[in-house]
Amino acid sequence: MEYLPIIQTALDEIDRRITEDIQADDLARMANYSNDHFRRLFQNLTKMPLMNYITRRKLEFALYDISQGKKIINVAMEYGFETHAGFTKAFKKQFGYPPSLYRLHITPSPPVRVIARNPQLKGGNKMNYQVEIKEIAPFSIVGYASRHRMSGVKSIAQLPPGFYDIINLDYAAELTALYQIYNQYPHCEVMLCLDVDDEEGSFTYMMGVGVAEAEYATPLRPGTYRHAIPGGLYAVFTTPLSNNDNQTAILTATWKYILEEWLPASEYKYDDSRTGYEYHDERAHDDWRTDGMCCTEIRIPICKR
Repeated sequence: MEYLPIIQTALDEIDRRITEDIQADDLARMANYSNDHFRRLFQNLTKMPLMNYITRRKLEFALYDISQGKKIINVAMEYGFETHAGFTKAFKKQFGYPPSLYRLHITPSPPVRVIARNPQLKGGNKMNYQVEIKEIAPFSIVGYASRHRMSGVKSIAQLPPGFYDIINLDYAAELTALYQIYNQYPHCEVMLCLDVDDEEGSFTYMMGVGVAEAEYATPLRPGTYRHAIPGGLYAVFTTPLSNNDNQTAILTATWKYILEEWLPASEYKYDDSRTGYEYHDERAHDDWRTDGMCCTEIRIPICKR
Protein backbone atom coordinates (compact mmCIF):
# COMPACT_ATOMS: atom_id res chain seq x y z
CA MET A 1 0.00 0.00 0.00
CA GLU A 2 1.59 3.22 -1.16
CA TYR A 3 -0.01 5.25 1.62
CA LEU A 4 1.47 3.12 4.46
CA PRO A 5 4.45 5.48 5.04
CA ILE A 6 2.04 8.42 5.25
CA ILE A 7 -0.15 6.71 7.84
CA GLN A 8 2.95 5.58 9.75
CA THR A 9 4.12 9.19 9.92
CA ALA A 10 0.70 10.17 11.27
CA LEU A 11 0.77 7.41 13.90
CA ASP A 12 4.21 8.50 15.08
CA GLU A 13 3.12 12.16 15.11
CA ILE A 14 0.13 11.29 17.30
CA ASP A 15 2.47 9.62 19.83
CA ARG A 16 4.94 12.52 19.67
CA ARG A 17 2.18 15.03 20.41
CA ILE A 18 0.11 12.74 22.62
CA THR A 19 -0.55 15.35 25.34
CA GLU A 20 -1.50 18.05 22.81
CA ASP A 21 -4.88 18.88 21.27
CA ILE A 22 -4.35 16.93 18.04
CA GLN A 23 -6.75 17.78 15.21
CA ALA A 24 -7.47 15.79 12.05
CA ASP A 25 -6.78 18.89 9.93
CA ASP A 26 -3.18 19.03 11.20
CA LEU A 27 -2.47 15.41 10.28
CA ALA A 28 -4.19 15.70 6.88
CA ARG A 29 -2.20 18.83 6.07
CA MET A 30 1.03 17.03 6.97
CA ALA A 31 0.11 14.26 4.52
CA ASN A 32 -0.94 16.72 1.79
CA TYR A 33 -4.40 15.16 1.67
CA SER A 34 -7.85 16.59 2.14
CA ASN A 35 -9.34 16.06 5.57
CA ASP A 36 -12.01 13.64 4.31
CA HIS A 37 -9.60 11.61 2.16
CA PHE A 38 -7.05 11.29 4.97
CA ARG A 39 -9.72 10.18 7.45
CA ARG A 40 -10.90 7.48 5.01
CA LEU A 41 -7.36 6.17 4.45
CA PHE A 42 -6.68 6.13 8.19
CA GLN A 43 -9.89 4.24 9.02
CA ASN A 44 -9.38 1.76 6.15
CA LEU A 45 -6.06 0.75 7.66
CA THR A 46 -6.72 0.95 11.40
CA LYS A 47 -10.43 -0.06 11.30
CA MET A 48 -11.02 2.88 13.64
CA PRO A 49 -12.08 6.52 13.05
CA LEU A 50 -9.13 8.89 13.39
CA MET A 51 -10.39 10.86 16.40
CA ASN A 52 -11.39 7.61 18.17
CA TYR A 53 -7.86 6.32 17.65
CA ILE A 54 -6.36 9.52 19.08
CA THR A 55 -8.60 9.30 22.16
CA ARG A 56 -7.79 5.61 22.63
CA ARG A 57 -4.05 6.28 22.35
CA LYS A 58 -4.24 9.14 24.87
CA LEU A 59 -6.04 6.83 27.29
CA GLU A 60 -3.37 4.13 26.87
CA PHE A 61 -0.57 6.61 27.65
CA ALA A 62 -2.55 8.14 30.53
CA LEU A 63 -3.30 4.75 32.09
CA TYR A 64 0.39 3.86 32.07
CA ASP A 65 1.27 7.18 33.76
CA ILE A 66 -1.39 6.53 36.43
CA SER A 67 0.03 3.04 37.03
CA GLN A 68 3.36 4.70 37.84
CA GLY A 69 1.82 6.53 40.78
CA LYS A 70 0.79 9.87 39.23
CA LYS A 71 -2.49 11.36 40.49
CA ILE A 72 -5.42 10.65 38.19
CA ILE A 73 -6.63 14.26 38.06
CA ASN A 74 -3.15 15.51 37.06
CA VAL A 75 -2.80 12.88 34.35
CA ALA A 76 -6.35 13.47 33.11
CA MET A 77 -5.71 17.18 32.65
CA GLU A 78 -2.31 16.58 31.03
CA TYR A 79 -3.96 14.44 28.33
CA GLY A 80 -6.84 16.84 27.72
CA PHE A 81 -9.57 15.45 30.00
CA GLU A 82 -10.90 18.24 32.18
CA THR A 83 -11.91 16.12 35.17
CA HIS A 84 -11.32 12.74 36.78
CA ALA A 85 -14.94 11.88 35.91
CA GLY A 86 -14.38 12.93 32.29
CA PHE A 87 -11.35 10.66 32.02
CA THR A 88 -13.26 7.71 33.52
CA LYS A 89 -16.24 8.31 31.24
CA ALA A 90 -14.02 8.40 28.13
CA PHE A 91 -12.19 5.26 29.24
CA LYS A 92 -15.44 3.35 29.83
CA LYS A 93 -16.81 4.45 26.46
CA GLN A 94 -13.65 3.35 24.65
CA PHE A 95 -12.92 0.05 26.42
CA GLY A 96 -16.21 -0.96 28.05
CA TYR A 97 -15.01 -0.88 31.69
CA PRO A 98 -13.59 1.60 34.26
CA PRO A 99 -9.83 2.26 34.44
CA SER A 100 -9.67 1.00 38.03
CA LEU A 101 -10.50 -2.52 36.78
CA TYR A 102 -7.48 -2.50 34.47
CA ARG A 103 -5.19 -1.15 37.18
CA LEU A 104 -6.23 -3.92 39.56
CA HIS A 105 -5.67 -6.84 37.22
CA ILE A 106 -3.01 -5.76 34.74
CA THR A 107 0.41 -4.23 35.23
CA PRO A 108 0.55 -1.82 32.27
CA SER A 109 3.64 -1.63 30.08
CA PRO A 110 4.71 1.57 28.32
CA PRO A 111 2.71 1.91 25.07
CA VAL A 112 4.74 0.45 22.20
CA ARG A 113 5.12 2.05 18.80
CA VAL A 114 2.17 1.24 16.56
CA ILE A 115 3.17 -0.17 13.17
CA ALA A 116 1.04 0.87 10.20
CA ARG A 117 0.90 -2.64 8.73
CA ASN A 118 -1.52 -3.71 11.43
CA PRO A 119 -2.07 -1.19 14.24
CA GLN A 120 -4.65 -3.40 15.97
CA LEU A 121 -2.42 -6.47 16.22
CA LYS A 122 -2.33 -7.64 19.85
CA GLY A 123 0.54 -10.08 19.63
CA GLY A 124 -1.37 -13.26 18.92
CA ASN A 125 -2.86 -14.74 22.09
CA LYS A 126 -2.79 -18.50 21.44
CA MET A 127 -4.67 -19.69 24.53
CA ASN A 128 -8.18 -21.02 24.07
CA TYR A 129 -10.67 -19.44 26.45
CA GLN A 130 -14.09 -20.90 27.05
CA VAL A 131 -16.60 -18.04 27.36
CA GLU A 132 -20.25 -18.35 28.37
CA ILE A 133 -22.85 -15.60 28.76
CA LYS A 134 -25.24 -16.67 31.48
CA GLU A 135 -27.46 -15.59 34.36
CA ILE A 136 -25.99 -16.42 37.77
CA ALA A 137 -28.07 -16.55 40.93
CA PRO A 138 -27.02 -14.38 43.89
CA PHE A 139 -25.14 -16.01 46.76
CA SER A 140 -22.97 -15.02 49.72
CA ILE A 141 -19.46 -15.72 50.89
CA VAL A 142 -17.82 -15.66 54.31
CA GLY A 143 -14.11 -15.03 54.50
CA TYR A 144 -11.21 -12.70 55.15
CA ALA A 145 -10.63 -9.18 53.88
CA SER A 146 -7.56 -6.96 53.82
CA ARG A 147 -6.93 -3.40 52.65
CA HIS A 148 -4.13 -2.64 50.16
CA ARG A 149 -2.72 0.31 48.25
CA MET A 150 -2.42 0.05 44.48
CA SER A 151 0.89 1.88 44.55
CA GLY A 152 2.37 -1.08 46.42
CA VAL A 153 0.26 -3.77 44.75
CA LYS A 154 0.35 -3.21 40.98
CA SER A 155 -2.07 -6.06 40.27
CA ILE A 156 -3.80 -8.94 42.01
CA ALA A 157 -1.73 -11.48 40.12
CA GLN A 158 1.70 -9.94 40.66
CA LEU A 159 5.01 -11.43 39.74
CA PRO A 160 6.00 -14.46 41.86
CA PRO A 161 5.27 -15.25 44.60
CA GLY A 162 1.97 -13.59 43.56
CA PHE A 163 -0.54 -11.61 45.57
CA TYR A 164 -3.12 -14.42 45.51
CA ASP A 165 -0.48 -16.93 46.55
CA ILE A 166 0.54 -14.80 49.54
CA ILE A 167 -3.01 -14.44 50.82
CA ASN A 168 -3.82 -18.09 50.14
CA LEU A 169 -0.75 -19.08 52.18
CA ASP A 170 -1.82 -16.81 55.06
CA TYR A 171 -5.40 -18.06 55.14
CA ALA A 172 -5.21 -21.64 53.86
CA ALA A 173 -5.85 -23.20 57.28
CA GLU A 174 -8.58 -20.66 58.08
CA LEU A 175 -10.40 -21.33 54.79
CA THR A 176 -10.24 -25.06 55.48
CA ALA A 177 -11.83 -24.37 58.88
CA LEU A 178 -14.57 -22.33 57.20
CA TYR A 179 -15.42 -25.30 54.99
CA GLN A 180 -16.06 -27.27 58.20
CA ILE A 181 -18.59 -24.62 59.28
CA TYR A 182 -20.20 -23.75 55.93
CA ASN A 183 -20.67 -27.03 54.11
CA GLN A 184 -24.14 -26.77 52.57
CA TYR A 185 -23.21 -24.57 49.59
CA PRO A 186 -21.34 -26.18 46.64
CA HIS A 187 -17.59 -26.17 47.32
CA CYS A 188 -16.06 -22.90 46.10
CA GLU A 189 -13.65 -20.12 46.99
CA VAL A 190 -14.25 -16.59 45.71
CA MET A 191 -11.67 -13.83 45.35
CA LEU A 192 -12.73 -10.25 44.61
CA CYS A 193 -11.83 -6.58 45.08
CA LEU A 194 -14.15 -4.16 46.89
CA ASP A 195 -14.30 -0.46 47.77
CA VAL A 196 -11.81 0.67 45.15
CA ASP A 197 -10.61 4.22 45.85
CA ASP A 198 -8.99 5.65 42.72
CA GLU A 199 -7.80 8.85 44.36
CA GLU A 200 -6.21 7.14 47.35
CA GLY A 201 -5.07 4.19 45.21
CA SER A 202 -6.45 1.53 47.56
CA PHE A 203 -8.84 -1.42 47.56
CA THR A 204 -10.10 -4.24 49.74
CA TYR A 205 -9.22 -7.78 48.70
CA MET A 206 -11.51 -10.53 49.98
CA MET A 207 -11.24 -14.30 49.86
CA GLY A 208 -14.11 -16.43 51.11
CA VAL A 209 -16.13 -19.62 50.77
CA GLY A 210 -19.68 -19.99 49.48
CA VAL A 211 -22.46 -19.94 52.07
CA ALA A 212 -25.95 -21.44 51.74
CA GLU A 213 -28.95 -19.36 52.77
CA ALA A 214 -29.72 -21.79 55.59
CA GLU A 215 -26.25 -21.02 57.04
CA TYR A 216 -26.67 -17.21 57.21
CA ALA A 217 -27.55 -17.35 60.91
CA THR A 218 -24.30 -19.14 61.77
CA PRO A 219 -22.21 -16.82 64.01
CA LEU A 220 -19.17 -15.42 62.24
CA ARG A 221 -15.73 -16.50 63.39
CA PRO A 222 -13.52 -13.65 64.68
CA GLY A 223 -11.88 -11.76 61.81
CA THR A 224 -14.31 -13.00 59.13
CA TYR A 225 -16.86 -11.04 57.11
CA ARG A 226 -19.94 -11.91 55.08
CA HIS A 227 -20.36 -10.41 51.60
CA ALA A 228 -23.32 -10.78 49.22
CA ILE A 229 -22.51 -11.52 45.57
CA PRO A 230 -25.31 -10.08 43.41
CA GLY A 231 -26.82 -12.20 40.67
CA GLY A 232 -27.43 -11.19 37.08
CA LEU A 233 -25.84 -11.49 33.66
CA TYR A 234 -22.17 -12.49 33.61
CA ALA A 235 -19.55 -13.35 31.03
CA VAL A 236 -17.90 -16.45 32.51
CA PHE A 237 -14.35 -17.19 31.33
CA THR A 238 -12.89 -20.59 32.15
CA THR A 239 -9.10 -20.60 32.10
CA PRO A 240 -7.26 -23.24 30.07
CA LEU A 241 -6.31 -26.39 32.02
CA SER A 242 -2.87 -26.26 33.59
CA ASN A 243 -1.00 -27.51 36.63
CA ASN A 244 -1.30 -25.45 39.79
CA ASP A 245 2.15 -23.86 39.42
CA ASN A 246 0.98 -22.04 36.28
CA GLN A 247 -2.38 -20.81 37.58
CA THR A 248 -1.25 -17.33 38.64
CA ALA A 249 0.29 -16.64 35.22
CA ILE A 250 -2.75 -18.03 33.41
CA LEU A 251 -5.17 -15.96 35.50
CA THR A 252 -3.14 -12.85 34.65
CA ALA A 253 -3.17 -13.76 30.94
CA THR A 254 -6.93 -14.37 31.06
CA TRP A 255 -7.62 -10.99 32.67
CA LYS A 256 -5.41 -9.40 30.00
CA TYR A 257 -7.43 -11.11 27.26
CA ILE A 258 -10.72 -10.01 28.84
CA LEU A 259 -9.73 -6.38 29.31
CA GLU A 260 -7.59 -5.77 26.23
CA GLU A 261 -9.41 -7.89 23.66
CA TRP A 262 -12.78 -9.36 24.60
CA LEU A 263 -14.58 -6.47 26.33
CA PRO A 264 -13.44 -3.65 23.97
CA ALA A 265 -14.67 -5.67 20.95
CA SER A 266 -17.81 -7.03 22.62
CA GLU A 267 -21.43 -5.89 22.39
CA TYR A 268 -21.33 -5.86 26.21
CA LYS A 269 -19.75 -3.53 28.73
CA TYR A 270 -18.70 -4.08 32.33
CA ASP A 271 -21.61 -3.44 34.70
CA ASP A 272 -19.80 -1.55 37.45
CA SER A 273 -22.87 -1.56 39.70
CA ARG A 274 -21.71 -5.12 40.46
CA THR A 275 -18.27 -6.67 41.08
CA GLY A 276 -16.38 -9.22 39.02
CA TYR A 277 -14.72 -12.09 40.83
CA GLU A 278 -12.66 -15.25 40.50
CA TYR A 279 -14.56 -18.46 41.27
CA HIS A 280 -12.55 -21.53 42.30
CA ASP A 281 -14.52 -24.79 42.60
CA GLU A 282 -13.38 -28.43 42.63
CA ARG A 283 -11.76 -27.91 39.22
CA ALA A 284 -9.25 -25.52 40.81
CA HIS A 285 -7.62 -28.31 42.83
CA ASP A 286 -4.94 -30.25 40.93
CA ASP A 287 -5.48 -33.58 42.62
CA TRP A 288 -6.66 -37.07 41.60
CA ARG A 289 -10.11 -35.71 40.65
CA THR A 290 -8.63 -33.56 37.87
CA ASP A 291 -5.64 -35.72 36.88
CA GLY A 292 -3.24 -33.09 38.19
CA MET A 293 -4.74 -30.26 36.09
CA CYS A 294 -6.91 -27.35 37.21
CA CYS A 295 -8.85 -24.35 35.94
CA THR A 296 -10.66 -21.31 37.34
CA GLU A 297 -13.65 -19.18 36.35
CA ILE A 298 -13.45 -15.40 36.04
CA ARG A 299 -16.95 -13.96 36.21
CA ILE A 300 -17.44 -10.51 34.68
CA PRO A 301 -20.76 -8.68 35.34
CA ILE A 302 -22.01 -7.32 32.00
CA CYS A 303 -24.86 -5.41 30.39
CA LYS A 304 -25.55 -4.35 26.81
CA ARG A 305 -23.67 -1.31 25.52
